[in-house]
Amino acid sequence: MADLLRRIGGRGGNRLEMNEHLINEFDPKNFFSSFFRTSKAILLSPKMFFQGMRRDGGFQNPFLYLLSCIVFHVLIFGLLQKDPLFMLRSLTLGLIFPLITAGILFLIITKVFKASGSYETAFRVNAYASAVNLLSWLPLIGLLFEFCRIYLIVLGLSFAFSIKMTRAFLAILLTMAIYIMAAGAISHFTG
Repeated sequence: MADLLRRIGGRGGNRLEMNEHLINEFDPKNFFSSFFRTSKAILLSPKMFFQGMRRDGGFQNPFLYLLSCIVFHVLIFGLLQKDPLFMLRSLTLGLIFPLITAGILFLIITKVFKASGSYETAFRVNAYASAVNLLSWLPLIGLLFEFCRIYLIVLGLSFAFSIKMTRAFLAILLTMAIYIMAAGAISHFTG
């Protein structure tokens, strides 16, 4: 039925299409089917997913999706490394960095580029971009998926904050620069 309405086009088809994408957002009540559907939408149709992503609605569902992706990644990668301390550190950093990154991106986008939006929106983009964790553990091509994460965040920020993709990419570059400077400062002071 949805396919038929899409073929017919028109206003009703567009509304139905948009509502379908809202359905793709993670719902922990239907964990496995929702996790699969959301991951598939993010990885295979990111433009459509981020166009339909809610800008608000709470932190719980995106956070649980982020947590699930990180746990999957840490378990697979940790089993390959056979290092429990590495697994714990990866889990901790995997949960902390998206929260910090969302804050930095939110400040850059709203203060430097004067776009409107919320921290929650920036967090949602970062949380759903964690879908790449499902594949980034693969040897040799894991780095490629990290570039895919950057693309997903740029695309998500572009739609969520209604800014050009170049500005979203610049916000990511500025965020990376802040991380590099912070790491340099920490290294300098800790020796």
